[in-house]
Amino acid sequence: MALSHQLKNFDVFLSFRGEDTRRGFVSHLHKALTQQGIQTFIDDNLHRGENITEELLKTIENSSASIIVFSKNYASSSWCLDELAKIIECTKKVLPVFYQVPPSEIRKQTGDFGEVLTKLEKRIKDKTKVQRWREALTNAANISGWDYKDSGTESELVQKIVEEILNSEFIQMPSNEQLVGINSRMEAVTKLLDIESNDVRMVGITGLGGIGKTTIAKAIYKRFSNHFKAKSFVENVREWSKTEQGKIHLLEALLKGISEDKNLRVSTIYEGTTRINKILRLKKVLIILDDVDNADQIETLLGQCEGFACGSRIILTTRYKSLLVNRNGLSTYDYGVKELDKDEAIKLFRKHAFPSNEVPEDYLELEKKAISYAKGLPLALKVMGRDLCGKTIHEWDEALDCYKTNPLPGFQNILKRSYEGLTENEKNIFLDIACFFKGYDMSYNMIKVALKACGFYPVYGIRNLVDKCLLTFDQNNYLSMHDLLQQMGMDIVRQEAPQKPGERSRLWCYEEALDVLTEDMGSDKIQSIILWSPKSESEEVQIKAQFCKMKNLRLLLIRNVRCCNGSLEGLPNGLILLDWREYPFSSWPPNFFPKKLVVLNVPLVLLKEPVLKQKFVSVTYVDFSYCDLITKIPDLSMTPNLMTLILYDCGNLIEIDDSVGRLDKLEKWVLSGCRALVTLPDSLTMKSLTSFHLEECWSIKKFPNILHEMNCLHSLRLPESCNELPPSFGNLIGLKILCVGNANSGEVHLPGSIYNLQHIEQLDFFGNAIFPKNVEIDRQPMSNSPKCVFPRLKRLLIWDNKIFSEIEFILNYCCPHTLEELDISNSNVVTLPESMSRFERLHTLIISRCDEFREIPRLPHSIRHVEVAGCHSLDLQSFFQLPREIIGLPPNLPPCLGVTSHMFSQQLLPRSSTMPLIWGEYLCEYSFEVTGDENDIPNWFNHQRDGNVISFSIGPEFPTIALCIALGIQDSYFSFDYHVFVSINGSVRTFERKLILTNRCGGFWHLGFCCRPQSSLQELFRDLQLTDRNHVEILCETNYPVERIGVHVECNCPPPQNPSIFQEINRHISLQSGLGLPMDTKNGPDLGLAFDSSNVDGSDLGSSSMAQPPENDDFDSTTDGGY
Repeated sequence: MALSHQLKNFDVFLSFRGEDTRRGFVSHLHKALTQQGIQTFIDDNLHRGENITEELLKTIENSSASIIVFSKNYASSSWCLDELAKIIECTKKVLPVFYQVPPSEIRKQTGDFGEVLTKLEKRIKDKTKVQRWREALTNAANISGWDYKDSGTESELVQKIVEEILNSEFIQMPSNEQLVGINSRMEAVTKLLDIESNDVRMVGITGLGGIGKTTIAKAIYKRFSNHFKAKSFVENVREWSKTEQGKIHLLEALLKGISEDKNLRVSTIYEGTTRINKILRLKKVLIILDDVDNADQIETLLGQCEGFACGSRIILTTRYKSLLVNRNGLSTYDYGVKELDKDEAIKLFRKHAFPSNEVPEDYLELEKKAISYAKGLPLALKVMGRDLCGKTIHEWDEALDCYKTNPLPGFQNILKRSYEGLTENEKNIFLDIACFFKGYDMSYNMIKVALKACGFYPVYGIRNLVDKCLLTFDQNNYLSMHDLLQQMGMDIVRQEAPQKPGERSRLWCYEEALDVLTEDMGSDKIQSIILWSPKSESEEVQIKAQFCKMKNLRLLLIRNVRCCNGSLEGLPNGLILLDWREYPFSSWPPNFFPKKLVVLNVPLVLLKEPVLKQKFVSVTYVDFSYCDLITKIPDLSMTPNLMTLILYDCGNLIEIDDSVGRLDKLEKWVLSGCRALVTLPDSLTMKSLTSFHLEECWSIKKFPNILHEMNCLHSLRLPESCNELPPSFGNLIGLKILCVGNANSGEVHLPGSIYNLQHIEQLDFFGNAIFPKNVEIDRQPMSNSPKCVFPRLKRLLIWDNKIFSEIEFILNYCCPHTLEELDISNSNVVTLPESMSRFERLHTLIISRCDEFREIPRLPHSIRHVEVAGCHSLDLQSFFQLPREIIGLPPNLPPCLGVTSHMFSQQLLPRSSTMPLIWGEYLCEYSFEVTGDENDIPNWFNHQRDGNVISFSIGPEFPTIALCIALGIQDSYFSFDYHVFVSINGSVRTFERKLILTNRCGGFWHLGFCCRPQSSLQELFRDLQLTDRNHVEILCETNYPVERIGVHVECNCPPPQNPSIFQEINRHISLQSGLGLPMDTKNGPDLGLAFDSSNVDGSDLGSSSMAQPPENDDFDSTTDGGY
């Protein structure tokens, strides 16, 4: 594992045995820590050597704390034990977790743990190392930590650890150079934010570039992000806002932070803004928009800045104070970042100029001059300090004089001094990034390939530029640089020929590039050109330029312009990158033979002949998307270095030459949307292929042979039409996700080699998938043994499978006990295996349109979400006993009338039209959804009422609240969302929200169940102090009528004025023999209760007389009230 890019300070170092805990406990712990902004190191190297690396030891030293997850095989790894010894030696804080292993076994090295250690010791010759291990084990086991068996559920244990870390004093902002002087600035911003107040505030952090606005914003985000469940730090707003696609990127980045769906995508700006506005009305958010320079950017991301949920905080970093004015009545505050004072400037400068912090006396006067030149600008101090570091006193003296001579104003002058200290290789890379690649949607790896082809040394050069603070990587690993540094690079190029753009090395300004190309003012000095119209619609131009005159042109990007020329006379053969998405000509220039071209992006090319008939030997990146004139991809053996081939939506592409299947350097191959494509290469020997997209390739019947093992391809979604897999299919040994079949394509017979796919984590079967039974495999049913044919399977989907024996085989032999999600739809399944109760990681179960499905056996306590729809043979009432058993709700709570109130009618709540429609997003820990022919809410919900509002009282402790909602469905196919609000003593929170995507399947009713345990409810109202009696009201909003609502809760509602009412209720329930209370949808519930509101203990108590039942014990419900 290469750790060079991770050599930084971490809050927490995770030490664990991968085979025991990587895919379970440790992955959940790591995710929970990082979601709270805790910088956590996890070693992703799955194939370790015998000896621990020096980089890893250094990472341990630089971590503030270490969490050691002891498991049964921890002591089998010398790597883990070396980590442990180093942790005990140097880490400030050690937190042990005893995961399914007793602390005493580790302390004394006995039992199973001791046996594992003894086996390892027999292979180790260095007995001193062994003794060091044993001492470290004893010391670690003596530290107070967490014992798995005493810590409740796994999720509760993770939460306890995260809370411990968050509350620890050792988790602080890293003490590096960027944070000099940060404390006073953070305190000033914190006062303006006033996090504890319940109003909505926007705070601007303003100042010139390089002053530290972003650094302060990140420090604020880290300090306060744990106060908000919905938070997002959106970087580089100004840069991304230059294009429509960039704005969509920003919207997606914001949505991923404030919603639970981290894979959310939007297709238009309007869609993204609408979704965000819906969420902002419902969630208390912390949003930071970094580098905003106009009001349109704010409106794109936040709309009109109205309707924020109470307590929300919005922070902008910007150079423009005017952006904080007149934000639709929103309270706005401005913090103008001040320059560093003298002491702060000295401290920051010395960190770069004198890393040892020891300043020779004869340098003190020169140091004063340097600090004076910087004028308190942090970026200037860093750049100058690094430039002067290690130089002699005479070099310092001359450099400081040199800084004064350049007439460029202030900061640009200082930055240019840093630039002039670069090597020629570094200068060229810096200028290419500043004038071409910054803001260009190309990954770091592809930029490296392009720069390498230009004759530069990008790996070495970019690393040096990062070290000198001239380049950075953003959170998506895209290359970036501060905008003032970019302006400096552009000014350097501009000075090459201030009045003659055609004589400069690089053109990026649209107007100047347009003049050069339309007036034929180019020269052999030009190395790169960006012609990109900033207008919303493409602009028509006539290019008169003789590109042949630009013989040194390396990089050419033309976008959002339409050329009306009749033909193009020529292109430089020295081109490295050609990105011309609206290339309008019918052929290439006759003398165009680009031997160095590595990036070719012409998605709208209108070529009569396939473009790659020419010898593009160096090409590594090709994009022919949307080219309808291509019918066959020809022999590509002349492009052996091709790494990316994108043929998206080539509507008339029918055939692909066999040579493509032999491109052993190809990593990404996109054929999505090629609906006419019939023939793939006969065989694939693509050892580097990692991404292969075949979505909507509806004409492919046969998958190619796989001649050799391919372990890089992890995901494969076969076309729906593809029902013939070769015997060699099992050579795709690296597959983790496999999607096979179609309900309308007949049977898919899987080859015997399917059992070779031992890394499969997700299987999606559509239609009748037939597994081979004549293959020697270990097929003991999982009820008898934990072994199965796909031991790493986490998610299984079975749709439209009508062969009962195949479903039974899949469920019994393919599913390990580590399965997490199971989805069965429109299939002949009758029941689930009894052993399903031992699936300790199963959290989601979906069964829909399975008419023969009769029974769900006991489910594991790990289950959190269950959906059942259209399963007419299933006893829904028995099904609804499952959540009570899983959650452990107290049985036999007495029925209660609750209390009445009109609290919600007096409040402005978001209506259903503003609810975010995000499928799979849950707020409650437990969620069960049932669609069928019955609408009875089970009788163990001790509070029930018609309509969408229900009220009750609770005591001084937060209880567990389980909710059931009955909806009447009119449409055959429907999707709907419902939103549940809970109010306690007038303080309103969102209890749950869901988007249901299903069809009625013959059922007219939908029952929704959700539950918040006591701890969850307490967290939801963490700022609320309860009294002895607290009024609770629950409201459900949806686009279908809520017929009835029920709540299971331990309440302290006042007794009714007529105590005999409970005798009638209990008698009625006993006659139902455990079934839910029936309801007449026209006349109301069978148990009719009329209420007169009277105030008892500050609450409205609903009580009155009950209608007398007729002799047959059926209740004639004629009142509006209901139990």
